[in-house]
Amino acid sequence: MAKIPDKQGVFFELDGVLVQSPDLNPSGDIEFLPGSLEALGRIDPRRFRMFIATSRHDIAFGQRRERDFTQFCERFLVRMQAESIPITKIYSCPYHPKGKGRFRRESVFRKPGPGIFKMAQQEFDLNLHRCWMIGHTTADILSGQRAEVGTILVRTGKGGLDDEYTIDPNFTEDDFSQAIDRVNQFEHALRV
Repeated sequence: MAKIPDKQGVFFELDGVLVQSPDLNPSGDIEFLPGSLEALGRIDPRRFRMFIATSRHDIAFGQRRERDFTQFCERFLVRMQAESIPITKIYSCPYHPKGKGRFRRESVFRKPGPGIFKMAQQEFDLNLHRCWMIGHTTADILSGQRAEVGTILVRTGKGGLDDEYTIDPNFTEDDFSQAIDRVNQFEHALRV
């Protein structure tokens, strides 16, 4: 008999949720949104794997170089290691059907598709019904809904006001810190 996976994950968008934009400041450091770094430290790594889930329209349309984003991600992971915050994986999709050059193509990993979640499910034996997506755009939330994970819209970044899709998130919170509080409260209530 197949084992039902009970592994949980928290997926979150990078810019608009953790950072304003994926750029290093002049000193080469990352500028986190207020409270977001501390909130990452409140996610129990024994219970949840942590994933970045990001669609990179800026790369697809030539507004950001792929190597600059890669450099940012490398620096981000070094910082997470220094903070003892275990990020399991960064999933990013630089493709868009109207993008430029080699980035012009459709991809199952581009939000609002659920491809990132399905890949993580396969790679890490996740139970998606016990996972969460925290995002700031309607595409973030719709991708989570399509993957059947819990969804939390934060009011930072675009705050769901991009009007691309009609969404109904499970929760709406002011910022990433409050979103993590909501996840922890929800999980605590399930265990009581």
